[in-house]
Amino acid sequence: MYNRIMPHDVKTHWNSTYDMLKFALEYREAIDVLTADRLNGLRMYELNDTEWIITQQLCDILAVSHNPWIALSSMNRR
Repeated sequence: MYNRIMPHDVKTHWNSTYDMLKFALEYREAIDVLTADRLNGLRMYELNDTEWIITQQLCDILAVSHNPWIALSSMNRR
């Protein structure tokens, strides 16, 4: 597996929230391991099952608008 950096949520980039949530869902297992370990000092960021479900639902909602914006963005670069 290659190294990846989690995308940041950026106010001025329309799809950054979707990209960040999609990444988190793809790497949920690793995120759970990192945040569950007390020694990492990340326990306050640990998500419970309900929060992961909400994350998935929000990602699904944002996905509806993600694909059309990708198409429009690529058209503007031509």
